[in-house]
Amino acid sequence: MKAALKLSLFPLLFPLLATVSLAQAQTLRPWQELTDPSISEVAANFKSPPHEYGAILPFASWNGADPAVVRANIVRDFDRLAANGLFIVNLSPGRRAPGEPAYLSPGHMDQVKFTVAEAAKRNMRLWFQDESDYPSGFAGGYISERYPQLGMQALVADISVRVITGQTLEMPLPPDTLAIWAVQGNQKVVPIPVPADLHLKYQAPISSQVKVMQHVYLSSNTRNFNRADGTRAKDSLYSLIDYLDPKATDAFLHITHDTYYGAVGDQFGKTILGFFGDEPEYQNIPWSPTLPDQFKMQKGYDVLPYMPQWFNGQATEQSRRANADYTDVWSGIFRSSFFGEQANWAKAHNVEYLVHIGHEETMLAVAHQAADFFRGYRYVQVPGIDNLSKLIPSAVHLADGTWTVNNNFPKLASSAAHLFGRPQVWSEEGGGSGVDGKYQINYQLVRGINALQIRTPGLRGGGGEGATAQESGAVPPDSSQTAWYTNRGGYLMAIGRPAAQIGLYHPVNTIWLGGADATEADHSTTKLGWQLFEHQVDWDYFDEQSLSSVATLENGGFKNLSGQTYKAIVFPSMTVITRTGLDRLREFAKQGGKVIFVGKTPSLILDKAFLDMKEKPDLSFATLIESSGDITPAVIAALPRPDVKLDTAFPRLTYTHRKWTDGDMYFFFNESNTAESRVATIAGHGTVQDWDLMTGEIHPMTAATPDEADAMRVPLTLGPYEAKVIVVGPLPKGVAAAEPSFASGETVADLSGDWKLDLNGKQLTTPIKPWQELGATSFTGPATYTMQFTAAAMPKGKHVYLEIADVHDYAHVTLNGKEVGARSFQPYRWDVTRALKPGANGLKIEVYTSTGQTPAAAPPAATAAAVAPTPGAGTPPAGGRRRQAATTPTAAATPLVAVSASRAATAQAATSGLLGPVKLVAY
Repeated sequence: MKAALKLSLFPLLFPLLATVSLAQAQTLRPWQELTDPSISEVAANFKSPPHEYGAILPFASWNGADPAVVRANIVRDFDRLAANGLFIVNLSPGRRAPGEPAYLSPGHMDQVKFTVAEAAKRNMRLWFQDESDYPSGFAGGYISERYPQLGMQALVADISVRVITGQTLEMPLPPDTLAIWAVQGNQKVVPIPVPADLHLKYQAPISSQVKVMQHVYLSSNTRNFNRADGTRAKDSLYSLIDYLDPKATDAFLHITHDTYYGAVGDQFGKTILGFFGDEPEYQNIPWSPTLPDQFKMQKGYDVLPYMPQWFNGQATEQSRRANADYTDVWSGIFRSSFFGEQANWAKAHNVEYLVHIGHEETMLAVAHQAADFFRGYRYVQVPGIDNLSKLIPSAVHLADGTWTVNNNFPKLASSAAHLFGRPQVWSEEGGGSGVDGKYQINYQLVRGINALQIRTPGLRGGGGEGATAQESGAVPPDSSQTAWYTNRGGYLMAIGRPAAQIGLYHPVNTIWLGGADATEADHSTTKLGWQLFEHQVDWDYFDEQSLSSVATLENGGFKNLSGQTYKAIVFPSMTVITRTGLDRLREFAKQGGKVIFVGKTPSLILDKAFLDMKEKPDLSFATLIESSGDITPAVIAALPRPDVKLDTAFPRLTYTHRKWTDGDMYFFFNESNTAESRVATIAGHGTVQDWDLMTGEIHPMTAATPDEADAMRVPLTLGPYEAKVIVVGPLPKGVAAAEPSFASGETVADLSGDWKLDLNGKQLTTPIKPWQELGATSFTGPATYTMQFTAAAMPKGKHVYLEIADVHDYAHVTLNGKEVGARSFQPYRWDVTRALKPGANGLKIEVYTSTGQTPAAAPPAATAAAVAPTPGAGTPPAGGRRRQAATTPTAAATPLVAVSASRAATAQAATSGLLGPVKLVAY
C-alpha cells in the first residue's frame, strides 16, 4: 500500500517541475540547442571548444573501502584529465567494490557529492550512468525489492504435454493462462478454449502436443554490482521494470534519479549534463497488463487467437501480420512509457537523457529487442550507439555478398538526432589512440557522431573500465592530442545544421513482418547506404514517423526538426507502405521532390492494421523505379544536384556537410589505406579554409578556385586514413599561414637513408624500420631519430614541408634546434621553411607509440584495380560489410581498395615507430 501511494504521486510531480524549470533550462543549456553560428563565432571557439562538447572518459568509477584514498584518486585523475584536454566524464557511480557504502545510500551519495564538487572546481562536466551496471531499469536490484509488482513481464509457452489419440489430459492451469492449443502431427494448430475455472480437461482426437501460453514475470538479463551474492553474474534474478508501464518507469526514476537530484541537484544543467541509459531491451515477447486493451483499441481486433502460432515455429501469413500489429502497438507504448517518461523527467530537471539501444549494427535484432530504433529515440535528447570495436579498418569495407551487418549504423543515431532536432549524438566507444582508435574517431565523426567516449592510456589511475594503474609518470602525448582532436571535431559536428539532401527510408514495417521480405529489406537498406556513400552522396535515414507526420512538407522537400530539408527519398526493397506515407509522398513529388524506389517495390498499403492489408499502391508518381536493386547511374542522375562532386571516382571517400549562418563546413575522410588526390567541387562561396583538428589552426587554401557562383573547386590530397575539415565562407581573424595544394610538389631531399636511433637506450644506425624488427616489441617511447643532411637552395616563392608518410603514432619534430611541432594524426606534415637552411641541417624526430598498439589493420592485399567497379554499371554490386575480417582471404573477401605494399606487409603484426618514408617537399 505504501508503494502504491508513492507511485500515485509521481505523474503529478513531473509536469510541475517542467513548468518551473523549462525557461531556466533553455538559458543554461545552449550546447543542447540547435544553433546557427557564423564562421567567426565558430573560429573563436575552435581551438578550445566549450567543455560540453567533445571527448568523454567512459564509465569512470573510483572504488575502495577507504574513502580518503578514493577521494585522493579522484583529485589526481581529475587533474590529469583536465590538464590533457578531457573535460567530460561518464560517471558510473553504481560500480561498487567490497566495503563501500550500499548503492544510492547516504554514504554513497557523499562520494557522489565529492566527485561533483571536484569536477565543478575544474570546470568539468559529468554524465551519470543510471544503473549499477546494465541494462537500464532495475535500479540496482531495488525494483525487485521494493516494487516487484512493477517488474518486466513476458509471454511464454513453457508448458507442453504430449498426448496420444484418445487420451484425456486433466491438469490445473496457471492463473495467468492466456491461450491453450494442440499442435497436431501436421503442425496444424487447434485452439482449445481456456476453461473459466482454469482446470483443463481435454480428450485428444489424434496424437498431439498440448501447449499453454501465459504471461509471467520474466525479465531480460541484468548485470548488477549491487548483488547480494557479491558477483557480477548476468541473469534475470534482479528484474527490470515493465517498460510498457509508465508507473514502473516513474518508480525507477524515483529510486535513482530523484536520489541524485536530492544530493547534487544544484549542479544539474551545470556540472551534471544528464543521465546515461544503457541497452534497454526485450529478450522475450513483451507483455503488460494493459496491452490487450490498448491493442484492441488501436487495431480493432483481438490478438489472442493469433498468438499460438508465434510459438509454433511455422507462422502463417495471418499470424505474421498479427505479430507485426502487436509489435507496432508495444513499440509505441515503449516509446512513450519508458523513453518518453525519462526524457520528460530530464527536461523538468534541467538535464538531458542519453541512451543507446543494443545491437544497432543488425536492424533485424533491433526490431526483435526494441521494435523501432527511431520510435525509441523520438523524445530522447541525446541518441547514442554502441560501437565496441566494430568500426576498425579490418572490419569494414570487406565484401561478403550478404549485407548482413550494417557498419553504417552510426548513421542511425545521427539521423535520429537530425530528424528530431537534437544537436548531440553519442558513441559508447568513440575510438582512441592507435591506428584503430583514430580510424574509429574519424569514421564516426563523418557519420555524424559528435559526443565520443575515447579510450586513451595514462589519463587516470586505477579503477573504471579499461583503466590501468598509472599513478605516476608522464601522460603519453598522443593521449592529449587525441582528446583535443576529438573535442574540436565533436564541436564542429554539433553546431550549425546538417545539410544532407537525401533520405534513405528505414523500412521497419516490412521488417516487422519477418521472413524473407524482412531480410531482403534489411540487406537492401544496408547496401544502398554504402553505395550512396561510394558515390559521395551524403544521406540520413528517414523513418516512418518523419514520413507520416513529424517532417513538414515545405518548398518541395521534407523538412525535419533540425531545419534540414530532404529533396529526395530513396526507398529500399520493401513490401509495405503506409497510406499516410503514400499520400504525403504524392504531395512531395507534386512539389518537386524526388521519390526513388530501388529494388522490390511495396505491394501492400497499411492503414490501421497489418492484418487487413489488401490494396496494392499506385507508384506511378515516383521519379524513378530502379528494379536492379542498386544505386545505378540512373539513380544518381535522378538525385538532386550534389554538394560534392569529384573529378574521378573514389569510393572510399566519405564526407558530411553542415551549414552555418554564413558558411559551409565539410568533413572529408579517406577510409582507405592509400594516399589519394582528387579535385572536389563543393557547394559554397567565399574563401576555402582548412580547419586543422590536430592543431586548432585555420589555413586559407590558396589553390581553391571558384567553379560557379555557388561552388568551389578544391584540391583534396589525403593520406591513408586521413580526415580533413574544409570550411567555405568569410575568412575569420587570426588565421595561420596559407596552405598550398599538396597534389604535387618538388622533392628537396629524400631522407630514406640511415638514421641514428636511440631506441629504449640502445644506440643504432639503421634505415627506417618498425621497432618490432629492431627488437623492441613492447616499447612505447620515446625513441629519438636524428639525421644530418644537406639541403640545396630552396625553390623561390615556395614553402618546404617535412612529410612523413606514416608514424605510429606521435612524432615531435625539431630542425636545427628549432621546435617545428608535433602530430599524432595524419597528415604528418610540417612547414619547415623558417627552420631549414641551405647546406648542413640537423633533424630530430621523437616518436611515441600507443600502449597496446594494434596492427596497421589494412585489409588483405588486393590483386585488382585500386577501386572496385561502380555497382550497377555492368558489374555485380559489392557485397555487404561484416564485423570481423576473414582469417584467410578468399575471392569473396576481396577488399574494395587496393592495399599499398608497405601497409599490407605490416597488416598482420603490430607496427610501431617512424615508418616513413621521410621527405622534404617544396610546394
